[in-house]
Amino acid sequence: MKFKFWRVVFAFILILLLIFFVIHRTITPVFFSLAEVEVKNIANKAISQAIKNETENINYQDMVKYVYNEQGDIVLMQPNIKYINSFISRISLSIQKELELLSRKTLKVPLTRVLGIDLLAAYGPDLNMQMVPAGFTVPPKVNDSFTSAGINQTRHKIYLLVRTELKMIVPFKSKSVEVTAEVPVTEVVILGRVPQIYVGIDKEGLSGLMKDNN
Repeated sequence: MKFKFWRVVFAFILILLLIFFVIHRTITPVFFSLAEVEVKNIANKAISQAIKNETENINYQDMVKYVYNEQGDIVLMQPNIKYINSFISRISLSIQKELELLSRKTLKVPLTRVLGIDLLAAYGPDLNMQMVPAGFTVPPKVNDSFTSAGINQTRHKIYLLVRTELKMIVPFKSKSVEVTAEVPVTEVVILGRVPQIYVGIDKEGLSGLMKDNN
């Protein structure tokens, strides 16, 4: 009788482990896929907010200097490297602080949504996941582009490229996800001919329309 009881207990434990294994192999990947979309959206909002906080009072002239000839035409455009480096340092700290706040939040995904029952997504138990910032995959980078804005008008847009990594953590498993964001910083419309002499903000020389006009 005692031996039979332990066989039942063993069989019950075995069934529980089997159920756990099936859930882990089938539900967890779906959960991570759904959670990854949410994590990227949340992280992009945090990054955009951090950049917005740092660029509210920024001026285009802070980042790019013009040199004029005697006729008042622009003959040289030159990035203010010292200011840009300081800007990147401030942005990096601001983004990191915003992302660290995410680690205090718990992302909830309804189990019914994981199972594909979207109509009942507002009901049923939630699966919880913790988000942990893992730092930048590459340092934030200021870049720029030139596009036509009309006859004899060129739009010079300065934007920030950010690539950061977050870890999604659930019991017994974690997954890293890379978040990429391209956020505008400032822009200006240049009237007249764009000068051919320009050291790009990305330090790679001419860019955008300027390359095409060479």
